[in-house]
Amino acid sequence: MTRVKTIFVLVIILCAVVINTMAQSSLTHPYEGATHTYVVNGLTPGTEYMFYVSSNEDGSAVLDDGSAFEFDFLSTSQGIVPADQNTVSLPIIWNNGASQHVYYLWISLSNPGGCSVKRGLKIVPQPNMFDLLSENIPFDKTESCPAISDADGFVAMSDHYNAGTTTLQFKVRREGGNRGWSFEPFVTINPEWNLDVAIVSVTAANAGVLTANASNTFTVPATENEVIVSVAVRNYEGTEQIVTLEVRNQREEQTSLGDVNRENDKVTHRITVMPIISDLEEL
Repeated sequence: MTRVKTIFVLVIILCAVVINTMAQSSLTHPYEGATHTYVVNGLTPGTEYMFYVSSNEDGSAVLDDGSAFEFDFLSTSQGIVPADQNTVSLPIIWNNGASQHVYYLWISLSNPGGCSVKRGLKIVPQPNMFDLLSENIPFDKTESCPAISDADGFVAMSDHYNAGTTTLQFKVRREGGNRGWSFEPFVTINPEWNLDVAIVSVTAANAGVLTANASNTFTVPATENEVIVSVAVRNYEGTEQIVTLEVRNQREEQTSLGDVNRENDKVTHRITVMPIISDLEEL
């Protein structure tokens, strides 16, 4: 009989360590909505293989991914190990409702001569806990005065007066994961006629200033739990300005996991009214 090696046992050990340090979607405890790729290596070319999922530990109660809506195979689940390879894999997405069940993922191998063997992995899905939050800094500071320092472009001299710019800082924070993540920051302002509002930078503690792609999406390294989004707003006298930062298109990169809580995607900051002042003149 052909000797079959798998990475399942090693993966279980590694995932157990990770889960103890930080909640995350893993091969054996996937979040609902996450996609994970299950890999078996050390195989002999020419061996027939088949992945399947059962609801019981002996593998006899086979579930059809087409009718069991809690999971879906994202590629073919059976075939022959190619002549130049010793590895096969199967990506699976764990859908809503998967956390209500326990599953067993199997791979069955058969030699051309007819001998076979199988190996299984217990999978216990869990509710999605991946979440990105938008916050003020500090989180309870919801308003501030317009900035009037030289560094903010404020010029008090009447002959070239400039109301300057207020720079706000918001925090986008990750919970429930430790893989790379991405998001699109979107800023709105009231009054809408102030078009002089822009995201100045998105900065991570270790990775530094991040660069957006063509879709204005920022990808954050797995080691970073939060980033600082700096927003510049033009000051206008006699006008209260309400600035809102919204997190959009957020996901965990490796698993394509979406945000579980959309209620905390927006944060608002109020820039209070700058008093109207005229030039100094002689009576």
